[in-house]
Amino acid sequence: MKSFFIGIVFLLLSQTAFSQAMYRAYPSDVLGVERNIKVLKPRNYAENPEKTYPLVIVLDGDYLFEPVAGNVDYLSYWDQMPESFVVGINQRESRFDETAVDSESGFPAPQSAEFMDFIMEVHQTMQEEFRIAPFSIIVGKDITANLATYFLMRKKVPFKAFINIDPDYTELIEQNLVTKISQMQEQQYYYVAVAGNSTTGDQVFNKSVDSLLSSKDNIHLKYDKIEDVDKYGLGAHAIPRALSYIFQEYKIVDTKQLAANLASKKGTADAKDPATALKELEEKYTFIKDVYGIDMRMRLVDIVTIAEFYIDNKDYEGLLDVAAVAIREYPDLLYGRFIEGLGYEGIGRIPRAIKSYNAAYALEPAIGITKDDVLDKVERLQEKE
Repeated sequence: MKSFFIGIVFLLLSQTAFSQAMYRAYPSDVLGVERNIKVLKPRNYAENPEKTYPLVIVLDGDYLFEPVAGNVDYLSYWDQMPESFVVGINQRESRFDETAVDSESGFPAPQSAEFMDFIMEVHQTMQEEFRIAPFSIIVGKDITANLATYFLMRKKVPFKAFINIDPDYTELIEQNLVTKISQMQEQQYYYVAVAGNSTTGDQVFNKSVDSLLSSKDNIHLKYDKIEDVDKYGLGAHAIPRALSYIFQEYKIVDTKQLAANLASKKGTADAKDPATALKELEEKYTFIKDVYGIDMRMRLVDIVTIAEFYIDNKDYEGLLDVAAVAIREYPDLLYGRFIEGLGYEGIGRIPRAIKSYNAAYALEPAIGITKDDVLDKVERLQEKE
């Protein structure tokens, strides 16, 4: 096993400019044989030695790995989800044996249970060898989706998110799935996709389930009936939708969504708090750290979105709070001091605004704001004095 991962480490260190899948034989202690797996590394793994990355394990890796890995790479490039490791387990010759269920007990047959232990062996090895965040996803289709769901039956559920594409659930899963999900105490994501004309999950996921989970903020369950696709095209549509759903809180701030969130708080104590929009941003990054296991500084683009929100609403006191965050997160850039100047200018404290703009002039340009823009601000305000 060590030789396999030494090879991967070498590739991780040498391939830093782009993301590339690696195909390797994995000598399994659990199965006693080598298994073919594929690994996609995060694009910027080597450049960020302190950063941790979610892990996505893909069953049916012989055909599901590429669409999952491609979407992970694409969505992370646009900051719609974090960069992640993707591991695909090939099952071309073995999937039926490795998903077999005992007809009497309803639980995985011995060879299936052994395969589940192998999945955990891969999971554990990845955690030991690489900087893996405590947030893992497992992806499966039809019978492999069913097998993956049996991990919910374990005392300690090893995955924080499940992606089931056109699942072929056994009776035991159908009867216990919702109950098991509802018992989760931590944040849990469960995404199920079926073709629009399918009734596969209608008995399992219905209005009574929505009612049962309505008070559980930690449970995120989506039963997604995708119209105008068949079972062959379903995966291509479901995978990006699933990843987008699971990492909704990670995405860069959307102005319309921000406005909707604030509108939903109308009439509450939070709605009267001038810093509510900024609180939304701070809570977002707390969620990213606590749930996805990624400790990251606030993205400048998110700070800019919040600042623009305050500027549009002429809330200059709130803008000063945003400026303090920008200065804390990006002390070398002029943006924080610049919007601090806008804030003081907005509340009529002109001498203090000039001081902030002067401080901004000594820092690096950012977000299209140049030193000349800062000078123009200072000269204009000095003429007013």
